[in-house]
Amino acid sequence: MESFTLPPLETEFVLEQMQQLVSPCTVYVFGYRHYAKKEQHVFPDLLADATVRHHYYLVVFTNHVLPNGGFALAQSVAEASGNSITATVLLHKVKDLATKQVDQQWFYNQVLRDGQRLCLDTTAPPYLLHTVSTRDAKATVAYWHKCIRVAQFYMHAVTGSEQSDVELCKIALLHSAVHQVALGLIRVFLGYTPTTLSLVYLLDLCGSFTALPSQVFKLETSLPQKRYKMLCAPPSMLNHWIALNANEQHFVWLLAACQLFLEEAETLAMIELNRY
Repeated sequence: MESFTLPPLETEFVLEQMQQLVSPCTVYVFGYRHYAKKEQHVFPDLLADATVRHHYYLVVFTNHVLPNGGFALAQSVAEASGNSITATVLLHKVKDLATKQVDQQWFYNQVLRDGQRLCLDTTAPPYLLHTVSTRDAKATVAYWHKCIRVAQFYMHAVTGSEQSDVELCKIALLHSAVHQVALGLIRVFLGYTPTTLSLVYLLDLCGSFTALPSQVFKLETSLPQKRYKMLCAPPSMLNHWIALNANEQHFVWLLAACQLFLEEAETLAMIELNRY
């Protein structure tokens, strides 16, 4: 787990948001990123301002039942800060620490040992039944190869289809391919198996160990952001949409980006797996 230094004011703000919604709770930070985002002026002659944005990766242990779980906590942080502070929140109960999955045990061990604890619920302190210092390499490799096989199946279905005016169907297949790759990367790098499965959430979580999603999908400008939203729309939306066509250029761009994401992810994963 990477070492990081947390800014005190922003960190206190994040903690307050967690405690307002799910107190009592125990909160750990296992990752942190900050970056400068340029705000464009209406008048082009004026220079753009750079605003520092903060992003936290949190594990929150609580017995409090919260609809939509980690998403609701993350949304609260973003809305209350005007999006200057954001978070990816892994919400769990203390009893989840009793998992028998070795990689999940390893993840929890890393968080409790090397993460920065912001607060402790003394009525239900987190503790490890299993202290795991090594990964289940065989199971992780098998899981990764499964994810790649499924992703490649979806990609082949997209590139092999000659149907026209069904771009939204093809984008749904791209969504499913990237979804599998993201799950695989998270397992390889973190040892973690997510309970929240939206694509936005998974790719945000990937950001705790790689900049690949933001680099490939180029989220700094408005047009790629629009296309990214198209990619992240749940395939279940096909149950509701009537028209299935979309701008061909959007699809072509997304196809190229997803192919690149798959290629680069395979390289990253193999380097990491060889370190086990």
